[in-house]
Amino acid sequence: MSYNFNSYYQCGQNTYHNIFQAFRDQKSSGHFPQFTLDKDLVNSLSNIKRPRDTSIQHVRDLMVQRLKDLRKKYNKLIIAYSGGTDSYTILRLCIDNDIFVDETVTQMVSLTGDLKTNLEYQAGLELAKQHEGKQIGTCTELHPTESDLEFVDDPDWFYNEKIVAGSFLPFRVYSTPVIVDTAKRQQEDSIVLMGYEKPRLLIEDGKLYWTVTDASVGEMMGCTNTVPFFLDKDNPELVAALTYITIDNLKINDRLSTDQLIGFHTNTHQKQIELLDKYGFYKTPYHFINVGLLGKTKFNFNRKTKRFYQELQKLNRQDFIDKVFNTHKKIFDLYGDLPYAIEKSGDFVKSVLRYSKKIPILQDKFAG
Repeated sequence: MSYNFNSYYQCGQNTYHNIFQAFRDQKSSGHFPQFTLDKDLVNSLSNIKRPRDTSIQHVRDLMVQRLKDLRKKYNKLIIAYSGGTDSYTILRLCIDNDIFVDETVTQMVSLTGDLKTNLEYQAGLELAKQHEGKQIGTCTELHPTESDLEFVDDPDWFYNEKIVAGSFLPFRVYSTPVIVDTAKRQQEDSIVLMGYEKPRLLIEDGKLYWTVTDASVGEMMGCTNTVPFFLDKDNPELVAALTYITIDNLKINDRLSTDQLIGFHTNTHQKQIELLDKYGFYKTPYHFINVGLLGKTKFNFNRKTKRFYQELQKLNRQDFIDKVFNTHKKIFDLYGDLPYAIEKSGDFVKSVLRYSKKIPILQDKFAG
């Protein structure tokens, strides 16, 4: 019954769920950390044919059947619910197809319960709460407290894979492993669904590849019984269908002359709405959620994080902000000289984006 989406960084003979642990190894051994996506998913996509049917109804049928299978296998079905289009789609598919959801879990931003700071998540949560006690057992909200800020008191917190999974370096109280552990509550007969991820396609030297970056699904490294629903290794036809829908809708074969990473996030808002419809995803009533107007920025210093920092200053907790940026400086001092490791912008640092195995996409199938 255990489901393990086993992705990691391979550094010589060692594997890590935290990029900074891998950099520490690289510093001493010289081995380059390679982002390794779950090998079962990669194998399941090898030579998979282009689905004959990529209609909205067929894609939704693939999702619904998988949800029904998971409901049968696990005693507790949980959605890590941000209220964005990915997690909202999972929720709506369950509600509309009589698939009971035991719990949704939403991590809020504000330390003081400020609605404007929590706006993105609160708007999505209200949609779920309409079904609480009926198709949904409980809508759980995780509200940060000042005690949650204490992780930065450890100057080496960025090596802790329970805080930093993959390459995601938080600027506020947020950690996918903590959310997952809170949701499961050590109940191994539970499954947590996460809204990872819409297709990303890479063009290099005139060839088209399917790939995943560590900046996305890497956040759930080390989390067991946690399904990245749109990258599910047990539902590869869905992954292939979403990929070919992207290729057709964005006319990617006409764009092969320029090396680039293409996906939902690289398109105009109008095209993003078109893609959501073609994918069979559900749009929320809120345009700012559907196109991600309140997130996501290159260094994760988005509107939510800025408001969170404003709260900290009002609470006389500048010490947290200072410690976070001291960490950024420490990371750059330690690993800024490693090849293809760290990029910097002002006081911000982040690890350089890493791609998983690149699978060539042909006209009628994925290559082997």
